[in-house]
Parts: sequence; structure tokens; C-alpha cells
Amino acid sequence: MDLDPINNQLRWTSRRAKFAKPEYEAFWQIVERHGGVSLGREKDFDWMHFQFARV
Repeated sequence: MDLDPINNQLRWTSRRAKFAKPEYEAFWQIVERHGGVSLGREKDFDWMHFQFARV
């Protein structure tokens, strides 16, 4: 799922991405609690994307 790609562009790091800001910490905790993975939090890019997938 991609959310708000204008403010969280693929190659943006936490320095620019809106979803990297402290006010989104609770959102990420909820996503992760339910098994979601964020490349933004894992690799510091693609902050608009998170997924619930098994490979």
C-alpha cells in the first residue's frame, strides 16, 4: 500500500519524508503490531509504502 506519495517520495530519506516525523510513531507502531513492514523504517527510503506480506 502506498500512502501520500507526494510527501513521501520513493527515494526520500527520513530527512524529507513526512511519515518519518515523530508524529507518525503511533501509526507505525499500529502497523508493525499487526505484522506490517515499512521500508522507510527498515531501510530509510520509500516511506509511503508498507506491506503485510509473506514470501
